[in-house]
Amino acid sequence: MKKKWDRKTIAKLTFLIVFLVVSVLLTVWAFPWAMKLQEPEFREQCKVYIQSVGVSGWFIMLGVQVLQVIFAIIPGEPVEVLSGLLFGTWSGLFLCLLGILIGTALIYCIVKWFGKPFVEMVVSKEKIEKLSFLNNNRRLELIVFILFFIPGTPKDLLTYIVPLTSIKPSVFFTIATLARIPSIVTSTFAGSSLYEGNLVASIAMFAVAGALGICGIIFNKKIMNFFNRHKPGSSKEK
Repeated sequence: MKKKWDRKTIAKLTFLIVFLVVSVLLTVWAFPWAMKLQEPEFREQCKVYIQSVGVSGWFIMLGVQVLQVIFAIIPGEPVEVLSGLLFGTWSGLFLCLLGILIGTALIYCIVKWFGKPFVEMVVSKEKIEKLSFLNNNRRLELIVFILFFIPGTPKDLLTYIVPLTSIKPSVFFTIATLARIPSIVTSTFAGSSLYEGNLVASIAMFAVAGALGICGIIFNKKIMNFFNRHKPGSSKEK
């Protein structure tokens, strides 16, 4: 007997196929543009274009930030720097945070709908296993906050994996958005300083952000190992 699919299953399958097709097409199309965002000259061209289209330019940048959250291939820092260059430190920060909130909420809903099989299509099982300590319900919110707060941690992976835990959506959205403020504001400030011609402040902020990022990358493995050693069921968990 062949199993009949109900409408909900068909709808999920259809959405998944459309999502994957669109993801592949967007990735192929956006890859060269995403890489060019790291070039100051290209960011200047983007600035001229976005300013030329008026208010709609703000929504274009918001859309780019949302896509950056959903598609990790788009580098985050150049988008943040461009936001600061276009709209100033604080307006650029607000735009980035709103885009992150929207993107995170979309991913959360998709993951909750499709479950772990969908996440395994996006993230390797090895990386999922490395973040298995997130099943520690007693300290889940604190651990998620630390991982989103510290530079160099795999935030793109976390956005897909954390929804698999028992964390409340409102708490997750708040942490995933607000915990990034320190790292984002350094980028928007650097972009704003570039626009104002304050190269010294801009270079200094880039240096600070770079140093923090390097420290985060260096200690990232140690942080992950620490949480894994103290996850539930571990011999070192008291």
